[in-house]
Amino acid sequence: MKGSKLRIIVYSLIIILVLFISFIYRAEFYKSYSSYKKVSLPLKNKTIVRLWLKKSDVSPARKFQIEKFNKNNKDNIYIILTQYKQDYDNAIRTTLASGLNAPDIFQYGFKTLMQNNQIVSLDGINFDKSKVDNSNIVKYEDMPIGVKLTDTNVKMVWNKELFKEAGLDPEKPPKTWEEIIDYSLKIKKRFPQVTPFAFPMKESDDMKVSLGEPSVNLGDIYTSFWNYKKGEYDFKYAYDILNVYNKMYKLNLIANNFDENSSKQISSQFCQGNVAMMISTFEDKKYFSDVVPIHFSMGIGDVVQIGKENKNIYYYIKNNDFLVINKESAKDEKKKEAIKKVYEYMLSEDVNKQILETKNELPVNLKSTVFEGDKYAEYNDVSKFHSENYDPTLFLNRDSESYEIKLITDAIKGKSTINSSIEKLNQKYKYYCDFAVDKEKFDFNYYKK
Repeated sequence: MKGSKLRIIVYSLIIILVLFISFIYRAEFYKSYSSYKKVSLPLKNKTIVRLWLKKSDVSPARKFQIEKFNKNNKDNIYIILTQYKQDYDNAIRTTLASGLNAPDIFQYGFKTLMQNNQIVSLDGINFDKSKVDNSNIVKYEDMPIGVKLTDTNVKMVWNKELFKEAGLDPEKPPKTWEEIIDYSLKIKKRFPQVTPFAFPMKESDDMKVSLGEPSVNLGDIYTSFWNYKKGEYDFKYAYDILNVYNKMYKLNLIANNFDENSSKQISSQFCQGNVAMMISTFEDKKYFSDVVPIHFSMGIGDVVQIGKENKNIYYYIKNNDFLVINKESAKDEKKKEAIKKVYEYMLSEDVNKQILETKNELPVNLKSTVFEGDKYAEYNDVSKFHSENYDPTLFLNRDSESYEIKLITDAIKGKSTINSSIEKLNQKYKYYCDFAVDKEKFDFNYYKK
């Protein structure tokens, strides 16, 4: 009997201790995830706008811009900026659920924000959409939820010195994929240790970069292989580029372990002169000019497209860098007006010009992407690039991105047939779409052009 009472007492103490620790942890958790800052007396008469961003290479520039706004704005607005490196999505979920110092404006994180009715449309803050390019407005079904800040374009780069030594004209890059194979054979013959051609195929976006971008010329598709006329994913348009890569793999013109190298690793190999040609994205610009400056002449041009007719149409490939607005914050008229002014500031010409000049990210809300002393300015040429306005991929729950990548790499390496991989990709994306319709009541009709 005494033993039973003792056990009850011990268990009770343990429960109390656990609850106490949980309380302390929870308090610290909310504190760390709520961008909590004590508002000093001089700020009490100002309208506070809490802005949350994901930590990135432009974070120092963003910090400077917010400090400048706080110092110079005449509207009695003060921005509290929080930039998260990790657990961003968890932070959003936690603070929106608790209401404890939740962000008023924040970078998009996940689709349930719309499903849970936690964000307000741009119309809800009286944002003037005519002031921005309509193609940069992101919509969830028919609801305008944000304006893209930055995106990424795709280019092809080549080592002019390797071209010249291989007997190729360094000023005349290949214009077709047949020419790419021909150039690669000549480079391999002259430099057996060099990888003639490289492309990223390790992350989810790499499918859009290395498969989608060369293929959009073939039909009414985006880089995600979403057919915006029919309203379905169709990976049959990937057949030609997969066939090219399979041929190049057999000829040892791309690396045997191409799927093990990240885009940064490929860029490093290019800088070292170990890769002659590669598919590149805007992020490489900073890397090539400032991080690991290359010491040879480099050519930069458009990605070669599949198909006899070259439409010269390319697409940005990320589509997820935009700001959304907390619906609760927009209920207060004074706060709503402040939010609108902050949102407009983030889209302003001066702010985006400064981001462009960091060479880390490519703003899409600029009248001109030219600035003085710009090294590798060809990356800034976006005259042929468009936003994928009707692409629903951003709002799909995808649970097997590694599976999708493996289907692609197996087809390239000949471990499975190209047709088999395409069929499985179509099946998988049909499953994603069916799930969205059946479980989430998602309407794909809004994503047909």
